[in-house]
Amino acid sequence: MVLNAAAPAVDLEEPSPPRPSFATVRVLLLTAFCAVFLAIPTWRYDFFGDELYFVAAGAHRSLTYADQGVIIPLIAHLADVLAPGSAPMLRLPAVLMTAGAIVISALVAHELGGSRTAQLVAAAAYGISPLAATQAVQLSTFSFDATLQAAIIWLLIRWIRTRDDRLLIVLSVIAAVDLQVKWFIPTILLCLAGGILVAGPRQLLWRRALWKGVAIFAVSAVPGLWWQHTHGWPALAMSKVIGAEQDAAGGGPLACLPQMIGLCGLLGGLLAGWAFWCLARQRWLRPYMFMLVASGLLVLVVLIGHGRPYYTAGFLPVLFGIGAASLPYSVNDRGGRLLRMIAGPIIALSLAIIAILLASLPQPASRVHGVIRTQADFAVRTSIYGYSGWSELTAKVAEAYRQLPESERPKVIVAQNYWQAAALQNFGRDYGLPPVYSPNRGFGYFGPPPAGTGSVLYVGIDSADPTLRRQFTSVTVLEHLDVPNGFPGVNTDIAISICRGPAHPWTDLWPDMMDLHLPLGI
Repeated sequence: MVLNAAAPAVDLEEPSPPRPSFATVRVLLLTAFCAVFLAIPTWRYDFFGDELYFVAAGAHRSLTYADQGVIIPLIAHLADVLAPGSAPMLRLPAVLMTAGAIVISALVAHELGGSRTAQLVAAAAYGISPLAATQAVQLSTFSFDATLQAAIIWLLIRWIRTRDDRLLIVLSVIAAVDLQVKWFIPTILLCLAGGILVAGPRQLLWRRALWKGVAIFAVSAVPGLWWQHTHGWPALAMSKVIGAEQDAAGGGPLACLPQMIGLCGLLGGLLAGWAFWCLARQRWLRPYMFMLVASGLLVLVVLIGHGRPYYTAGFLPVLFGIGAASLPYSVNDRGGRLLRMIAGPIIALSLAIIAILLASLPQPASRVHGVIRTQADFAVRTSIYGYSGWSELTAKVAEAYRQLPESERPKVIVAQNYWQAAALQNFGRDYGLPPVYSPNRGFGYFGPPPAGTGSVLYVGIDSADPTLRRQFTSVTVLEHLDVPNGFPGVNTDIAISICRGPAHPWTDLWPDMMDLHLPLGI
């Protein structure tokens, strides 16, 4: 390969030469267009189960939660206060964070000396990727975590160019915020540290600002670590549960790698692949070779740990920016010339694909055929048709509750899984339903029903009946909910029972009922 003499060389001690200005207006216009485009499905998909849980969790104030930090529940609670029951309002922060990732892609290209065209290509690659569509469509820890990760890596790249130690403090603050979103950020930081140890610049490790940043991050971790310690470290147990769910729904580690690649989209996949090639071969990118090592480490961690494909999402805006910035410096490279030639058609094709997907999804529930029998079936159904059944579940529970004489109506509802509990807490207020509890996942850590609670209205799958009869002296099924081709655990194979006479005090009964697995009956 013949290197272009004009390629920018970043000296290890001195800032690099001036670079093209940032295409601020054009990048912002492109970002706004993509954000509006990606927001379309937020109006069409019904609530996802975890979104309802975030709203419910936000109503239970805590330093942290069993399965995540405090930020997403607080945002969900605020959105519900501002616009109760509005899915688009709930998802607006996710759309804005996706827009932030689009801008970061362009900023990375700019940081590496990419032209204004390169910056726009990098932004477009993320804006029309399946990853962006996935990030924007629902409020989730991933929707924030991916952008915050990308911001951290961009600041690290900028520090390598400028050696401005203030950036390390900002980086640590963002990492501390991300820790209050999702507890995966220590893994990301360790992968980046491993990349720097292997590929440099190792001078970073001796900067006083870095260790000040480490201290900031460590202090931010104290409340969460204390909570986890006092509650038996549920986050560690949850990682195993998530790994098992990913294997069942996604096909395991062998299927995870193609899914990671698929999230990039056509243009993004080409740019990411080109970024890896240039990081390994081009001298001017040598100061940033830590990205090559860190990316490899992260992929290995996700595959070995049976993680979800989007765990690598924070690296993709950065790789898109590196790939786009590298294209002009490959004029004598056949692969570079080919990539530039096909960039236009690939952008057009990528835009067409994402437009078709956003316009056609979700499909109407009336087109659903077939019964969900496996976790994989469940994942496919939710992707194509979205969730449904919350209103049917709530209405059926209200019907069972009202058929009881007023003097016999329980003062508490206990739901077997946390999706049921979240739906009943959010929508049950319109039916006058009593408070809702659940021993499932994070909901279980909100605590049991009050001491002295006698009868409860229990919502769960039919197969839970034998277990209930060991926990209560009397179990009477009031209603069944079994919608053909419905969702297991939501509106299929559901029994609503009145359970009287707890076998033990709730403080003793609750720990035995708690379960981190999501019971769906499949």
